[in-house]
Amino acid sequence: MEGARVEVRLISFLFGRAFLPEAFFRRTVGRAVFSTMTSFLLNIRRLSLLMILLAIGILFWMGVVSLHFLESFLQESDRVEHSWMVLTSVDRLFSELQDAETGERGYLITRMPSFLSPYEAAVTRVEGHVRDLSNLVSDRPEQKARVDKLGKLVEQRLFLLENGVALGRGTLPQNREALQTVMLRGKNVMDRIRQVTQSMKSSEYRRLRRRSLQFFKAKKKILPFVGSGLAVSVLMIGFSAVFLSREIDRRLRAEQKARQYGDEIRDLYDYAPCGYHSVDENGTFLRINETELEWLGYRREEIEGVKSIFDLVCPEDQSRYREVFQGMLRGEPVRDLRLRFVRKDGSLLPVLLNASVLRDVSGKFLSTRGVLLDMTEKLGDEEKILDLNRTLLERNIQLEVTNGELEGFSYSVSHDLRAPLRAIDGFSRILEDDYAGKLDAEGERVIGVIRNNTRKMSNLIDDLLAFSRMGKKAFSWTLVDMNELVREILSGILSARENETAVEVFTSDLPPAWGDRTLLTQVWTNLLSNAVKFSGKSDKPSVHVDGTTESEEIVYTVRDNGVGFDMQYYEKLFKVFQRLHSQAEFPGTGVGLAIVQRVISRHGGQVWGESVPGEGATFHFSLPKRTGPPV
Repeated sequence: MEGARVEVRLISFLFGRAFLPEAFFRRTVGRAVFSTMTSFLLNIRRLSLLMILLAIGILFWMGVVSLHFLESFLQESDRVEHSWMVLTSVDRLFSELQDAETGERGYLITRMPSFLSPYEAAVTRVEGHVRDLSNLVSDRPEQKARVDKLGKLVEQRLFLLENGVALGRGTLPQNREALQTVMLRGKNVMDRIRQVTQSMKSSEYRRLRRRSLQFFKAKKKILPFVGSGLAVSVLMIGFSAVFLSREIDRRLRAEQKARQYGDEIRDLYDYAPCGYHSVDENGTFLRINETELEWLGYRREEIEGVKSIFDLVCPEDQSRYREVFQGMLRGEPVRDLRLRFVRKDGSLLPVLLNASVLRDVSGKFLSTRGVLLDMTEKLGDEEKILDLNRTLLERNIQLEVTNGELEGFSYSVSHDLRAPLRAIDGFSRILEDDYAGKLDAEGERVIGVIRNNTRKMSNLIDDLLAFSRMGKKAFSWTLVDMNELVREILSGILSARENETAVEVFTSDLPPAWGDRTLLTQVWTNLLSNAVKFSGKSDKPSVHVDGTTESEEIVYTVRDNGVGFDMQYYEKLFKVFQRLHSQAEFPGTGVGLAIVQRVISRHGGQVWGESVPGEGATFHFSLPKRTGPPV
């Protein structure tokens, strides 16, 4: 009965299962019909297999024929390529001879030695082309004879070219007559060379046409054969596959899905990046995944049904885990419990455990469900953080000591150095006042030099103290109106230059920014003072001040048309006491730009510049865009 039912289903599938139900066949078709149809279907299957084997045989036969044709095609392709190489070599040889003639004629006309270089290069290449051409036609006697003849003609032509160049160097009248004779003989030799090369090319072109005709004839024969054989094979295989694949696919599809789901669940459990296990109410392992087994160093048969979880928990953590385990049996889940498991080799595995209990419908205990996370790397990271904190604490102590030393240095500079400076300045002023008219010009000059240098030293101490205090000054954040701040600073700078060349200042609308107004005043003062100072000696000194708002920052620019600086010394620009101009030319201490960089760095921005000597300098500084003072 089961066999008949399968036959009916197969027949209904092949001949319209959607329209002829299975019961129809049982009621109306006799056993003889069933037997006939079943035999027919079995014969169809055998026929399908036979057709597949026949198609494979045809394909194999076509493959052999195709390989033979492909081999012939490759041989013909090599021959065609060889002919084109011969033609190309002939053309290059003739072209190089023409280049040599052109070089000779250019030299004879202009008497310029520069024309001899292309002539000599062409002569060298001609000899190489003759050798290449001889090698290419070594298997063809008729062409080899032509190449030998061509080689002799080329030697004659090169000899005549060399004589022509030699005669062209002389100035005697008989040299001209000899040169005309050489030129005439060279033309005759060149005509004979042209005849030989044309003969060689004609022979190669005839050979190319003959090979092309042979190839096309072979292609016309093989293409229909291959195409028809391929079409027949495809039809035979396709017809057979239709009947054999549907039932096979249907059965395989269900089995494949079942295996796929099982494999996915098994892989998900066994090879998850965390450990999974289940234990009974006594703590004996019921299941454990591969990840946890690998961590612990055991095999599955050594754990499941053999060991208790209490056997693996570190002795120091036993009491705590037993207490938690009893709570879990009462229904209390375990959340982020830190434990240490003992591996098979005796080492400790720090883990983070999360677990719960599985129960049946009636509430009866089935097993626990535990998840382990390996905490080895995390504990290592925590230890690294502790080491970094200890290192940071030591660095802070060193920084405090260094700051104390700097404060002591600042005190020494502000008090101990100023006292002798004041004494030197005072005594030199007494000499200048009390002995006015008694000293000669050199004495007065020396006193002036002393007083001038004491003032420079005092300014240098002031700038040094300002630079050292810059890093300790507390911030007072506010939204700074840059337009107002720049106007105030420019007013003071320009008013101090009443007796000097007027500087024209151009300012655009400057966007406001958050920062310390006092510190930003120092930045603008240093940049604008430098721009005015270094452009003061120009014919028409000018300073441009701009500001732009970008996506994450605000950029301000101060540009002048002064003396500028050399960019190869850019690394010195923002360092303390590093000056790019002499003191006599432009006075200063070399601290201003260092202060600018420190202030802008404390604001979280950057400062940079570019210049061309004699064309002015441009300085930019950026401040981060903020909606309020930083937290």
